[in-house]
Amino acid sequence: MKKTGVLTVSFTLVLGFLLVSCATALLKDKLDPVSEEFFDKVRYIMSKEESKIFLELPPAARADFIQKFWERRDPTPESEENEYREAYYQRIDEANRLFKGGGRPGWLQDRGRIYVLFGPPDERQTNPMGGRPIDPYERPDRMTDSRRVGAGEKPSETWVYRDLFSSLQKPQVVRLIFVDSYGTGDYRLTTNLDELIPGLMGIETQLAPNLALTHELHKEEAARAEQYRRGTLFDFSWEFLKKKEKELGRNISIFFTLPYEKIIFVKQKDRIKAQLRLIIQISDREERVVWQFNQDYPLDFNENFLEENKRADWKTEIPVTKWLDKGSYLVYIRLENLSAGQKIEKLLPLKM
Repeated sequence: MKKTGVLTVSFTLVLGFLLVSCATALLKDKLDPVSEEFFDKVRYIMSKEESKIFLELPPAARADFIQKFWERRDPTPESEENEYREAYYQRIDEANRLFKGGGRPGWLQDRGRIYVLFGPPDERQTNPMGGRPIDPYERPDRMTDSRRVGAGEKPSETWVYRDLFSSLQKPQVVRLIFVDSYGTGDYRLTTNLDELIPGLMGIETQLAPNLALTHELHKEEAARAEQYRRGTLFDFSWEFLKKKEKELGRNISIFFTLPYEKIIFVKQKDRIKAQLRLIIQISDREERVVWQFNQDYPLDFNENFLEENKRADWKTEIPVTKWLDKGSYLVYIRLENLSAGQKIEKLLPLKM
């Protein structure tokens, strides 16, 4: 009997993960042209958490997200211009102009990706006729493994940055090797970045390896963005749990997880408090609301609670008290922290 229970729990978790993954894929296809262009262009600097939030937003809330996305990265908020945003898009345009061929826009190629994040190299060594793109005077025992492999006789380039990671540690010379293995003009990065700066590639973005904290557009922005991401990016995780309970007239529930560290608490004497409000509406294909839910959740803890529960979560499971027939639905969810003005909205597809 115990084995059956374990298998049931495992199957439920896997099913929940698959439902979330399928829903995310559907959300990408539902983006309007403006949102799709934004999402595509910021792939190098948008964290995975920001990506999740953006894809799950209702259409009406995306413009506000885009505005705040760039505000978080503005090195001079007091000025009218956002130098970071302008520099980022300018580098994309430059990458498209510099790196043609290869069947993809320049900024989507490896050279373009590095150019957008790191800027132009201090030195660019080109080997269009092939050859080993390394410094002939460099001692072999000081080369990283990926540089020892070399490029054989294929066209290649070596980019040299002299103080690329100066904001993270002592300045050092960094050499990146690109190889055109198939003669198409698409030079692929062969240098293993983890060999150069192990463990310092920054927060996770949509793409790996992650370069979000190593770009030199505005070094001071990186620490601020990381601090914001860890502390105040208000968001929750969700799962649709399908389970038939005919005697209760329901066949699905929604499970919520919200890290306490994401909640801004208000201090009152020796207590910390927050008032959460959860609103859910489920609509059918004709946009008729078939079920709705609205409830407040007061949180009241001693002032040491957060220190003692740094990794703890607020969790709740909400049964949908209506049997949902087969078909497609939209689930609107709004979670607010009334005590501190935090709010997150989601519009999620549901297929029964």
